[in-house]
Amino acid sequence: MSKIRVYLMGLITLLMVPLAWLLQGMPPLVEFFRFDELDSAWTPIGIEFGLLFGALMLLATSTESAKISFRHQILLIQSFRLSILDCLFLSLCAGIGEEFLFRIALQEWIPPLLNAILFVAIHGYIHPKDWSVTKFGLLVLVFIIALSFAVYEQGIWFCIAAHAAYDFLLFFHWSRQKSVD
Repeated sequence: MSKIRVYLMGLITLLMVPLAWLLQGMPPLVEFFRFDELDSAWTPIGIEFGLLFGALMLLATSTESAKISFRHQILLIQSFRLSILDCLFLSLCAGIGEEFLFRIALQEWIPPLLNAILFVAIHGYIHPKDWSVTKFGLLVLVFIIALSFAVYEQGIWFCIAAHAAYDFLLFFHWSRQKSVD
C-alpha cells in the first residue's frame, strides 16, 4: 500500500473529530477539545495504560494459533510498510479521531458499555462465527470499557493517550513481525 493511502487513512480518521463536534451541537472549540485536561497528570498515565494493554494484547496474540486468527490484521499492517513515524501518525489519528467520536459524542446517546461493544465490533474483534478472534476481542473490550468510563474522571486526553499508545505498540510490533503466510 502506498504511503499516500496510509496518510489518507489517518486523515480520514481525523475527520471523526469535526463529526463529533457537529454531533455535540458545535460547542465552543475550547470547551469541546478540553485542552485544560491535556496537561493533566492523567495524560502520561494514559500512555502507560495503553502500553500496558498493548503489551497484554501482544502477549495474548503471540501464540501460533493467535497469529493465524489475526493473520488478516497482521498482513494488512505489514502491507503498509510502516516506519516508526507512520506508526506514530496513524496511532495519533486513531486515538484522537475515534476517542472524540466514541467517548465525547456517541457516548452521550449510547451507554458506555454498549458504546464499547459497538467500538470493538466495528473494529472486527467480535466475530460471531470465529471464537478464536472474539476471545481476543474480549481483551480489547476490557480496554475500551475502561476508556469508556475513564473519560468521566481522567478525561478525554487520558483516553486519547491510552488509545494512541495501544495502537502504536500494535502497529509497530505487527509491522515488524515475521510474515504469517
